[in-house]
Amino acid sequence: MKSRLDKKQYDLLVSAVKSESISEWNEWYAAHLKDTVHLRGTSVFGAHLDGADLSYLNLEGADLRFASLKEADLSYSYLKDANLEGANLFSANLWRASLDGTNLDGANPDAANFEPAGKLKFDAVQAELLKMGKDVWNPWYAAKLMEENSSVRLYGAFLEEVSLAGFDLSGANLSYAHLEGADLRQVNLSGADLSYAHLEGADLWMADLRGANLRHAELGGANLEGAKRK
Repeated sequence: MKSRLDKKQYDLLVSAVKSESISEWNEWYAAHLKDTVHLRGTSVFGAHLDGADLSYLNLEGADLRFASLKEADLSYSYLKDANLEGANLFSANLWRASLDGTNLDGANPDAANFEPAGKLKFDAVQAELLKMGKDVWNPWYAAKLMEENSSVRLYGAFLEEVSLAGFDLSGANLSYAHLEGADLRQVNLSGADLSYAHLEGADLWMADLRGANLRHAELGGANLEGAKRK
């Protein structure tokens, strides 16, 4: 089970908030970008996070009420069920942020940006391993999910906007994988494990999803036209 909260990371963020200087957080986070920070359910009520780099954060259920997030980078962040009531999102970057169930009452999402952040979209090594099929991918991915301090264990596969059109990925383990915006047209995903996968905005046109495990998968904005489900 994934950690609910990384205390060291949380303490660093809180320290930055209290000092009203987010530069220390941004410098540390830039060096650890691929290690997803787990701050689910945490509270930074009323925090001043202007200009903070919060991209790729797992902030599920976080209390961000009345937080000042002007010009903050929340691209690719996971804000499912987070509370952003009254938050100031002026010029914040919400590109591909997951906002399913997010409370935005009194916030100003219309003043936010929804443009690409220019960050690395996918890990090329992981993409090539996956293209080799399940016999190569599954043992590697299973080992990485068990490896202590592995970015894969913390984050899941890093495959945003990757192009896999037409590949046979039947039976592949893609649980927790980040496949936002991926090109999965006509991909054979029959019997694949896509539980908890992030498929927001993915193109699954004519994909074979028969027998695939989609439990808790995020499919907001995904194209499922012609996909085989049964």
